[in-house]
Amino acid sequence: MKTRLTLYERLKPEYKQMIKESNNEYPSIYENIVKELSEAYFWIDIRYGTAHDIMSPCELSFLGDAFNKEYYE
Repeated sequence: MKTRLTLYERLKPEYKQMIKESNNEYPSIYENIVKELSEAYFWIDIRYGTAHDIMSPCELSFLGDAFNKEYYE
């Protein structure tokens, strides 16, 4: 039986790095992103502000593109 992965576990490694680097000046933003993604399983459960903090440095127009598709059920 498969276990469901959190959004943080499914976040593409290159985006993890971009988010971390973009928040070097504000480490609490990065910590909040990691915490929220580690507690959620569906990207639609992410708050708008957090989604913006993820999408901006990664230059994404759709939050769902930040996650590995092979982990979707």
